[in-house]
Amino acid sequence: MVLKNNFKNILKKSLIFSLNPFKFFINLILKKLNYYIIWRSGKAIGDQLLMAGLAKILKNKFDYKVIIITNYSSLLSLSPHIFKCISSRKIFGWKFFYYILKIIEGQRVLEYNFPYKDFGYKSQLDAYSSGFYEYLNQPPIWQAHVADRLGPKIFKNFSGGINKPKMKNTKEIINSIRRSYPNYKIGVINPIGKTSYTKAKAYGFKNYQEIVSLTHQKIKWLQVGLENDLVLKQVHLDLRGNNLGFLVDIIAFSDLVLADEGLLNHIAGSFPDVNSYIIFSEFMPPKYYSYKNTITLGLPKNLKSINYWQNKPPIIKESNNPKIIAADILRFENL
Repeated sequence: MVLKNNFKNILKKSLIFSLNPFKFFINLILKKLNYYIIWRSGKAIGDQLLMAGLAKILKNKFDYKVIIITNYSSLLSLSPHIFKCISSRKIFGWKFFYYILKIIEGQRVLEYNFPYKDFGYKSQLDAYSSGFYEYLNQPPIWQAHVADRLGPKIFKNFSGGINKPKMKNTKEIINSIRRSYPNYKIGVINPIGKTSYTKAKAYGFKNYQEIVSLTHQKIKWLQVGLENDLVLKQVHLDLRGNNLGFLVDIIAFSDLVLADEGLLNHIAGSFPDVNSYIIFSEFMPPKYYSYKNTITLGLPKNLKSINYWQNKPPIIKESNNPKIIAADILRFENL
């Protein structure tokens, strides 16, 4: 496979190469101090959450003092494996500092974001659909962002890296439900998935509603999401509009999670006792996003022949019909 490239990227790489002495000096200092910087900008919460899992690996394997620079410091600061979590929003002159970080990336500085533009692709999705990730041996999502820089060995047995915030109100909510409904499971659900990247993963509000209607007599559903999202009927509690710490806690204390592939699955990856249910779509292979506690429902028989990474509307088939999905959830939960 031939990698794409263009004059602009060649010029940028030449400029960075000319600053190699500065890059070498900074990385040498960080190595002497045993620091490791991981950073990312942007709005993708789930992708930035993965940095906590990488921090856990670097801390446990090498005892590095991991510094994280992120847009979501309130979320990443829940990791006990991160030495220092810095909000990029609070860095004076962030736009200038952003390019400094780009220049000094090396042995102890890592941008946790696949540099698809460096290889001539318009977007990460373009890189996927063009077969570039096959060239990199189809890495899972936590390695995919840095698969051009870090090998698969370091990501062996990857799991999430955050702890419960232990917020008083979330614990009271969960304990109250368990006292009142001891024979029920508690499920966190978000029927409105992120569609800015692709609509191909969105299972659909009506389909989630049917699942809730078929399972609410066995599962007390707690709906999370944005404040203005549509509200499902027959959910036990409407918890939309709460902050990220609340979301982490409510997931950590629940029994199961049901949502499109994304943030909720990545949060649940830190809490192995919580079953994280994802409904299959033909957009990405299950092994790409599956933690040890991820259960993909609605798998078709022709799984191996599917051409993934196609940005097309999801199709509801017999295998991922809401009735089948609801029955499978009840079966997995022994209800």
